[in-house]
Amino acid sequence: MGHFPVNAKDQPIIVVSEPLNDKSLEYLAQHGQLRRVSVEKAPDVIADADALVVRTYTQVNEALLARAGRLKVVGRAGVALENVDLAACRKRGIQVVHTPASNTLAVVDYTIRMIVEMNRRFWPMSGPASAEEFHKARGGIFGRFLSGTVLGIVGAGRIGSRVGRAAAALGMKVLYNDIRPVELDYPAESVDKPTLYASSDIVTIHVPLTRLTRKFINRSSLEQFKAGAQFINAARGQCVDYNDLAAAIGDGRISAAVIDCHDPEPPPADYPMFGLAGVILTPHIASRVPAAVEAMCDVVYDVVAVLEGREPQYPAQDEES
Repeated sequence: MGHFPVNAKDQPIIVVSEPLNDKSLEYLAQHGQLRRVSVEKAPDVIADADALVVRTYTQVNEALLARAGRLKVVGRAGVALENVDLAACRKRGIQVVHTPASNTLAVVDYTIRMIVEMNRRFWPMSGPASAEEFHKARGGIFGRFLSGTVLGIVGAGRIGSRVGRAAAALGMKVLYNDIRPVELDYPAESVDKPTLYASSDIVTIHVPLTRLTRKFINRSSLEQFKAGAQFINAARGQCVDYNDLAAAIGDGRISAAVIDCHDPEPPPADYPMFGLAGVILTPHIASRVPAAVEAMCDVVYDVVAVLEGREPQYPAQDEES
């Protein structure tokens, strides 16, 4: 852990409640009084803070903001803003900044890797095998060509559009649905959700968490899926009703699933997705590539920009509700 100097008392107070890299902490220390606290202690020091930098677990809500007497900016080192009450910040004149492009390529890589994993599973040789074992393994048949299969993408923004480009390059037919008009530079068809669900061999979601997307994958939507479809969620855990998804897997409507984002996190012992055949669970790691994690920490540059009266590069945008 690096050493970061305490600055002059007339400089702004910058509270950091979750981990950042040393380079980012050093930058903040050069531009204000840096106070590093735990998530639990953030409410105790927020009264004097001019800036607050968070990641995933600090809840920037009405209760916290009510204790913030001089807060000017909240920086979220990451993409989604579900732990930041944007409306409450707006009401108080608090600017919110984040890093919307930081994890794009990492999540695209993860999604494509998992599409391949579900359809062409391999078991690496861990050591010498007898001729019988070798030929038995080689003689097994598993999977299908991706070329010619239909990928349905819900949310064709930064991540979803790039997933589609990679899938098209693999020969897949790409369908997509987005609430905004989207122009793509590869063959893809815009369709409504029922058509996408009914036509897709694989459905992957890449949407923010809003009123419209909270638990939008549920019994009703799953009943519209093509029989035997596969499903991927590397977006937000709260977008899926996991009891309904588990039931759809149990009755064969969904043949395989990859879930990176859970609700809640970590999932409890009675999580309905545990122990299901054909299901791959990962601990919210789609974006955990070193370069992506480093890029999330770059939110500090926008935090300082706001404190100095400059326009930030990535102000939070009001999402469709």
